[in-house]
Amino acid sequence: MTASPQIAAPQRSLFRRFSDPEAMALAIGDINAGASPSLLGRAGRQFEGTLARATIGRLNVGSGRFAQGIPQAAVIPGVHTFMFATEPGVVRRVSGRKLHGRHIFHFRPNARTVTSSPPDMPWAFGIITAPFDLLAGQEAGPLATRNEAPLDEDRMFVAPAPEMAALVGLMGDVSEVIQKTPWIIDEPQPAKALSGAIMDSLLACLSQGLVKPDRAAIGRHGQIVARFERALEEHPEEMLSLSGICAAIGVAQRTLNLACLEFLGEGPVRYARNRRLDLVRAELLASDPADSPVTTSAMRYGFWELGRFAQAYRLRFGERPSETLRRNAH
Repeated sequence: MTASPQIAAPQRSLFRRFSDPEAMALAIGDINAGASPSLLGRAGRQFEGTLARATIGRLNVGSGRFAQGIPQAAVIPGVHTFMFATEPGVVRRVSGRKLHGRHIFHFRPNARTVTSSPPDMPWAFGIITAPFDLLAGQEAGPLATRNEAPLDEDRMFVAPAPEMAALVGLMGDVSEVIQKTPWIIDEPQPAKALSGAIMDSLLACLSQGLVKPDRAAIGRHGQIVARFERALEEHPEEMLSLSGICAAIGVAQRTLNLACLEFLGEGPVRYARNRRLDLVRAELLASDPADSPVTTSAMRYGFWELGRFAQAYRLRFGERPSETLRRNAH
């Protein structure tokens, strides 16, 4: 008797369990047409996450869950990207707005966005991305996507309860297909039907829903954070204290704190320190261990108390600076 040939899971879909939050962040980025999210913090305990994603017709879709919502940042590419919660009670902050319940967040294309969660809260989500032309001409209700790149700012939709429940249920069905019968996604007719069902369900939520108005402060805070990040890029080694940061960008401490917590998921001093730690790490990874002592790199970016620097580095990257440097010796 001839054994049945083993059919490999198609490349168009993926289901994985993760213990590494960075690996899961990158896998989520693949849903967003190749976005590359970066973590803004580390897991406080052992990380666990699952993700099912697939390309179905012209849509990229994903459904996932992680046990704790680590802050992330990413530049959303030039497509329509929609994200929503798939479990009751979970909350995610997305660039200053709270995403939960019947909310659907519509990201501004080609813009940097930051997401974070309350401490130790899990996050369960669905993501759908679609090219601009696929939604062109959808003029009903608040969607109004007639232009080639219609979105100047992020938008938050509030969907009707029945339509939202149908979309969340459909995403659960898609996740099950990806896990158990992924070959269906490579079959043209089933894939076409599934893509159409997802698109119809999403459009029902958007066209019958309402756009939640933004607070005026969100726009101002976004501009403040943009100035803050420009200052960090130009003079990272000078951004060492809250008073110095505020003087550099011309804003009050309380306002800067609020803006950074909304858009970056952490305060300005911690964010600036983590950026400097990232620069040190990048330099160590690119250096010759024989010629580049850790001390030189640390002090170049304003870390003069080397004991505290080593502790902060290990907390952020899970290894000592010397271990990072020694990688280049092999």
